[in-house]
Amino acid sequence: MSKELNLAAIIYDNDEQPVDKLLHKVAATLNQRGDRVAGLTMALNEQGLRREPMALQDLETGKEYSIAQNLGKESQSCCLDPRGLADATNVLRALVERPPKLAVVNRFGQQEIDGRGLRAEFAQLLDAGIPVLTVVKRKFLEQWHEFGGEDAVDLPFSEDKVLRWCDEFLSV
Repeated sequence: MSKELNLAAIIYDNDEQPVDKLLHKVAATLNQRGDRVAGLTMALNEQGLRREPMALQDLETGKEYSIAQNLGKESQSCCLDPRGLADATNVLRALVERPPKLAVVNRFGQQEIDGRGLRAEFAQLLDAGIPVLTVVKRKFLEQWHEFGGEDAVDLPFSEDKVLRWCDEFLSV
């Protein structure tokens, strides 16, 4: 990824922050303006928080992809279902063929740091020149910067500031 990237992440501190709701809101605002935003976000519950069990939602169709597996009450392991995640990646890969003005990828987290999760799809979108917006937990900032390099933008948890970043490159 040597060319200039349009890559930004909303930085959040903990799972109690409604960062997924903010991502939904930003995407909806931009789509209402006529700027096609597509990709995957976490499915939300009635309170606007990440739903349990976890699922990804296609921003354009509303289709949901379960990404949680039931490991039992006593399990301490990660409940991420790699098969469900693999199914959802089709949404992001299709964006390369029909590019939106902005792609949303639900998050850059431990799976992506480990070279799994949606890391390959992040790279495909960026290599295709498609701007990407995601969320990153503050504890993963170092790995985020290693992935995105100096072109990656850290955005505060602020709808106005995120929309301002979006407006900067959507108006070009």
